[in-house]
Amino acid sequence: MKQLCLAIGLLAYLGNANAFSSAQLASLENKSEPVKILKFNQQIPSTAQSEPIKIVTESTKPVSNDPTKNANTVTCFNNKSGVGLTQSKDLDGRDILAFPLEKLRQNVRYGFVENYKHGFARIKKDGVFGFINLCGDEIIACQFEKAENFNEEKALVKRVGWLFIDNIGVESEELQNIIDAKALTKGLSLVKFRNNQMGLIDNNYDKTNKPVSKLYDEIIVLSDNTLAVKINQKWGVFKLGEGAVAEANFDLIEPSGRENLFKVYLNKKVGLINSNGEILWKPDFNVITDVDVYGFVKGIGESKQQLINVNDFRVSKAYKQISDFDPRGLGIIQGENNLFGLVDKDLKTILEPQFNTIGAIGEFDLVPVSKEVVGKGIKHGFINLKGVEVIPLEYENVGKINKKGLLVVKEIVSCNLDEKGKKIGTCKADKVIDVNGSTVILPITKYPDAGKINYSVTDSMIHNCIVVRAYKNEDKNKYAKFMLVRGEDFKVLTPEPFDFVQAVSKHQFFFVRLNGLWGTLDTTGKYLSKCQFKTAPMASEGYYLVQHDNGKYGYLDQRGKLQVSPDYETLDSFKNGFAIASKGENQVGLINKFNAKIVPFVFKDIKYKESTKEYEVLDKDNNRYVLNQQGECNTNCQELEAIRLKANGVNN
Repeated sequence: MKQLCLAIGLLAYLGNANAFSSAQLASLENKSEPVKILKFNQQIPSTAQSEPIKIVTESTKPVSNDPTKNANTVTCFNNKSGVGLTQSKDLDGRDILAFPLEKLRQNVRYGFVENYKHGFARIKKDGVFGFINLCGDEIIACQFEKAENFNEEKALVKRVGWLFIDNIGVESEELQNIIDAKALTKGLSLVKFRNNQMGLIDNNYDKTNKPVSKLYDEIIVLSDNTLAVKINQKWGVFKLGEGAVAEANFDLIEPSGRENLFKVYLNKKVGLINSNGEILWKPDFNVITDVDVYGFVKGIGESKQQLINVNDFRVSKAYKQISDFDPRGLGIIQGENNLFGLVDKDLKTILEPQFNTIGAIGEFDLVPVSKEVVGKGIKHGFINLKGVEVIPLEYENVGKINKKGLLVVKEIVSCNLDEKGKKIGTCKADKVIDVNGSTVILPITKYPDAGKINYSVTDSMIHNCIVVRAYKNEDKNKYAKFMLVRGEDFKVLTPEPFDFVQAVSKHQFFFVRLNGLWGTLDTTGKYLSKCQFKTAPMASEGYYLVQHDNGKYGYLDQRGKLQVSPDYETLDSFKNGFAIASKGENQVGLINKFNAKIVPFVFKDIKYKESTKEYEVLDKDNNRYVLNQQGECNTNCQELEAIRLKANGVNN
């Protein structure tokens, strides 16, 4: 019975059992051979404890009999770390409950902590390798120069030479003639022998000293189940489990990035084979690209390009050029006639090669193309995906269509060629059209700017208006002007290009600047105030302080119209509906938003007191008058009223 208790404790400690049935217990008890107790780095709990070990399960769910799949309080009762187990996936993608490896990765002693495989994680601590189990116990102490993952209950490790170690730490004898090793799968490993040849061994090599494959000059791992082997300077494919090598007739074989698909090289050309060594593409290409989002790789040769889908091995026709597929799954092709067309991701030809150029598919699924037009040369326009001309091929160039359906085209037009406009000739000039071909903004053809003004349609919007930039080539980034086109009907709102356009969101009008002067436009494009103000308008209680070109100040109202005429040498911001203004020395007064003279312009100074919100008025003799925030007199009111009366009488 003592042997039975030791066996149960050992198995639970090592994670080799999660639960025991009465039949299993009986089978252990009835074995005639004595139980072998192995020594490990960790101390095995003594069976002489006064209290029995309490095993508490974390869940009522059945516990797996595979000790490499799960850890729980049964298998980890000896775990002293106190760290809870977490759910994760191991290197094979299996769900496991295990010690969180991040705890080790945060420790500077560990230079390498790999994910779990077959119930163990490979670690490197203090410069040497070892293994921990799912409970986080260093079940195999860090002591090896190199170590491979566990592979069918054994791992290859190197101390001085290579040897096997099993999942309870028992070491084999040193393996003969092996100088390097790599674990593969199903108990097979790739090794290099002292004679520099390479081959496969299984987990019994320590007993047989015989490889399980032929020896090769070199071996490259292509995938989990496929190797490339070199025989007499040529390469072939070896599939694990089959033992046969496909005909070795390639200069090199490499992984392609896709399972069961490999690049092969012959005479400095590259092609594709599958895992059976069958040629999918003859080595006719200089380059084979990586797999794109649709599963295609492209073969690029001296005079041809071709596509193959690595999912179903569909192969396209050969073309002179094939572009990458765009987000719609369409690619541009160039035929033997040097003209361009379109192909889709199903390798169906959408447009036969017939165009001199094809651009990127834009808004409204329209494609910019150019074509030789008899008697007119190469002309540009737009077609739809059925090849129908939507914008006729009659322009010298076409731009990108914006989201609202506007674009810039360049055409040959009549231009004035001298300052008097007498000499008429032709020039290439920009204009703005919509997707129906209707003209929105005419070209500027008058001398000296004939054909020199370019347009650029943007996706920017101001008050539901599209912003169009106008510029000369040399001034594109510095001195562009702006125009507005109403988005709903493409009506041009700006009577001319402006240096600056700014929307007033609350009041639905625009500030515009032309040649350094500011003005305002309403939402129909009509001037509210011509460009006549030197400074940018400053907001003040819903009104806008402006300085006229004559240097004097006034106010625009909330509609953008001139409300307070620019008659003042100085003009302050409004405070409670009043503003201090001056027409000159000893001509200071107070106005309201309708330009009414609350205090006539006959005073020396007026000051606003923020603390009391009162206005202090001084005449030239320093007599003091006080008005409250409503403009009503509080001090020396009789004298002030007399001054007001006199001023009003004069004005009348």
